[in-house]
Parts: sequence; C-alpha cells; structure tokens
Amino acid sequence: MTVVVATTLAAFVMDQPDTWGAWLRNAEAIKASHDDVRYFAAIETDARHLGPFGPLVEALHDLGADWWTYHLDDGRTQVTTGNRIRHLTMGQNLASEYATAVGASHLLFLAADLEPPPDALTKLLEVDHPLVGGHVPTYCLDGPALFTGPDMDVRVHLPTAAFVLIARELFKRIKWRGDPEEGMTDDPAFHHDARTLHGVEALVRHDCVGRHWPESIGAIETRGHDMEVRR
Repeated sequence: MTVVVATTLAAFVMDQPDTWGAWLRNAEAIKASHDDVRYFAAIETDARHLGPFGPLVEALHDLGADWWTYHLDDGRTQVTTGNRIRHLTMGQNLASEYATAVGASHLLFLAADLEPPPDALTKLLEVDHPLVGGHVPTYCLDGPALFTGPDMDVRVHLPTAAFVLIARELFKRIKWRGDPEEGMTDDPAFHHDARTLHGVEALVRHDCVGRHWPESIGAIETRGHDMEVRR
C-alpha cells in the first residue's frame, strides 16, 4: 500500500515559510508511520520558472520527494479569488495523476499552509473510508456525529481540501474542479461528485487536527502576498 502526500503551490506563497512549508512539518513522522509514503508537489510557475521556489525544491530534495511543474496562461496578471480556482484545480489534478501513476492506494492532499499532526496518516487510515478529512478549526466545518468516543470522533460533513485522505477508487475517477454556476469551489465540488456520482459520503475525524497558517484567514487578496503574475 502506497500513500502519496501532495500539495500544489504558486509563486506568491513563497514569501512566507509558513505558507509554503507547513505541509512538510512532521513529514518524517508521517513517512515513518506507514510502509511506503511518497511526497509530491505540483508547482505552478510563471516567467520566473523555478526561481522563487528554491527553498521548496531544496526541502523536497532532502525529503526524497518528487515534483512536477505546470503553467496555465489565461491572461491573468494578478492572482485573485475570481481566477485562482482553475489554476489550483489543475495542480490538484496533477497530484491525482501522480498518485495514479505510482499505484498509490491513497492520496493525502494537504494545502501547503496546513500543518498536519504527526499521526495524521494513522488516524485517517483508521477510519477506513474512501473520503475522510482531518479537522481544521480555521474553516469552522462541522456536522452530525457518526461516532464520538474517547478514541475516535468522526462526523459527517464536507471536508476541506486542505486536509483530506482520498482512496484510489475516488481520486482516479473524480476530477478536481470549480463550478461558478453552482457557487462551488474545489472542496464542495469534489464532495458533491463523490456523493452524487459515486455514492460516497465524506467523513471528518475531528480528533485529527491540522493547523492552518495563519489560523484566521480572509480572501486571498487580503493575506499580504505579492499577487502579481510575472509574464
């Protein structure tokens, strides 16, 4: 059983170590918790190519991780809330493609600014379900309890794409997408397709907590990054 731990990044996150490197914290513990864990990054480049990503590439090299680059030129000059989803989902789909190619049984997708706990993989696999998220308090997501006890707290609701374990039966078949007509970004669209197309409801393990950096966030334009796309 191979598990791929993956993220996608654009150049604007590279100005703060917390926003590009949080997902790599506890990587050694996560790798040690399972027989075969591979790390992967889908890196979106602009005219600077890999220039802004030096610290990331070094960290990935030290971890023995793989990375692919991609570039989507839709004419944008700034990253905005309105245009970022198509770029983000392209990277997410590359992560799914990588996981498919290496024969992974599961894909643990993390946002680059999300720090998973050291036992994240153990706890999420323990739920034994095709679509199970970790709890990220930043997003205030909650739902009815499926099982709540001293050893496991599992609830039924939308997981955030920032911290979600997806089994091969789903990541091979469901494409990450946004649907502006239905008001859905990547998280709810994936959840919708898992439920309506494949009959799989999402679960979230609330005693498996990931930390978002920063813990309180607004729209992407308000987070203090350089959002210019170099052309």
